[in-house]
Amino acid sequence: MKIFLSLILIILGLLLFGWGIYTSFEIYAIKKQEKINANFANFILFVYEGKELKNIEYPDQGFFIFKPSEGKIFTYGQVLQNPTDINMYSSYHKILPSKAEVYIYTRKYNFGEYIEELLKNPTAFGIALAGLILLAIGIVYILILQAQQKNTEGKIVEKIVEKTYPQGLERKLKALRLVIATHRIIPKESIEEAKRILDDILKEMEGRK
Repeated sequence: MKIFLSLILIILGLLLFGWGIYTSFEIYAIKKQEKINANFANFILFVYEGKELKNIEYPDQGFFIFKPSEGKIFTYGQVLQNPTDINMYSSYHKILPSKAEVYIYTRKYNFGEYIEELLKNPTAFGIALAGLILLAIGIVYILILQAQQKNTEGKIVEKIVEKTYPQGLERKLKALRLVIATHRIIPKESIEEAKRILDDILKEMEGRK
């Protein structure tokens, strides 16, 4: 029953933790997509009007470059002049037969941004934290039960040994060996002592039957 309860805690903890993580990631992904969509919408409108886009609402989430077959290049700000770590972005490039080109760069999912979003959302964070706590309690409870089981098994073995062998048997046998070793020096006393020790051992063994 106790093992079953600990397994329930572990399963419930995993479900809550997974739910909290999934919920927070969905929120993070939706917000990220909204930022990219806002950037792209602004860019399209300024290209349509033939104007240079001076800035963009979320510059760290993505940028776009449009190169018509003739005329100026459309982008925002100083994107082409500023150094950019392209590895942080996923990109797409399309070129038409007319030689017009478009480059789309969108920021990849970032673990740091996700953790920040998780901490900003108390509901998702609370669910994930509760699941983590339940998971930890379930695991610790199982470890405690295993330790108790080993301790119980050890005590059972000790009782079996105590029941099988008389208490102090080793000490008495050593005394008997010493008596036998000294029988040549004091033979009569040694024989009497040996008989006494053997009688004690036999009586104790008969009492345990």
